[in-house]
Amino acid sequence: MGTTDDTSSFPRIGLMLPYEGAVSATGIIDAARAAESAGLESVWVGDHIAFPVEMNSINPTTPTGKYPFPLDNPRLEAFTALAFVAGATSKIRLGVNACVIPYRNPMVLGKVVSTLDHLSGGRVIFGATLGWCREEFEALGVEFGNRRQRLQEGIEVLRLLWEKEQPSYKGETFSFEAVHMRPKPRSSPMPIFFGGHSRPALRRAATLGDGWLAVRLPPEELREHVEFLCEQREQSPRAGQPFTVTTNFPARVGTSRADGADLSDREETACALKELGNAGANLVIVVITSHDPEEVTEAAKILGSISNEELT
Repeated sequence: MGTTDDTSSFPRIGLMLPYEGAVSATGIIDAARAAESAGLESVWVGDHIAFPVEMNSINPTTPTGKYPFPLDNPRLEAFTALAFVAGATSKIRLGVNACVIPYRNPMVLGKVVSTLDHLSGGRVIFGATLGWCREEFEALGVEFGNRRQRLQEGIEVLRLLWEKEQPSYKGETFSFEAVHMRPKPRSSPMPIFFGGHSRPALRRAATLGDGWLAVRLPPEELREHVEFLCEQREQSPRAGQPFTVTTNFPARVGTSRADGADLSDREETACALKELGNAGANLVIVVITSHDPEEVTEAAKILGSISNEELT
């Protein structure tokens, strides 16, 4: 499974930008430019609006059920951050991993994303997810219980807005008469990657999406999920269309006290990335778990060097 131009088990490399933690304009731009100069495929940000002070929700993508970073970390808004990065770069792709569709108005979201893609020259990779933090939904005044319906309809609305002239829609959670919404995204169609590890989430990615976003999976688990995705994709109306399997890779550089693989061990890093590629990953998003901008910038240089060695 994957895009048809894959010629190696060594995956393409993306980098999570320092969009949370010690956030700064200089830090996020330096990291993005370093990633672009190093020849990495893409840079990414996550998406959360506001975490509660006291959280009881279970995060289904981590073994502990907890969000892996401090809840009180500063966090940049995803699309504002990517627009800022777009203006300081020229070719690297811009991804969100992943946008919580159900607590947004899809028409506003469609306008934001199409504007970003239009102005960036078609560089957006749009990650979509269901959302898991009930308290965040409640803080935003959005019902948590019907989020699956809102996700389904939200994706339908987004595709209509991005691909059709004078789109209209009538659903249970969203409805509108014919509208003008231009400019359209430069990417046609806009690639939509879905997150989630459950069987319904995998089925959703395979049948509705252009890719899947995995979180912190070891190669053996990733391989099992990819096999299921392949089965579902072959049975879907989108069978035969390109599909990208993406996973993230927690990492650090040198003696950093953060968790993750040590990128300064170049041989071990290359082996770990190859294992993920052999398990089915077409794209690996490296996440520097300290979120330190200087460490992220250094990671970009190391990863670019490793990729160049592996692919030449």
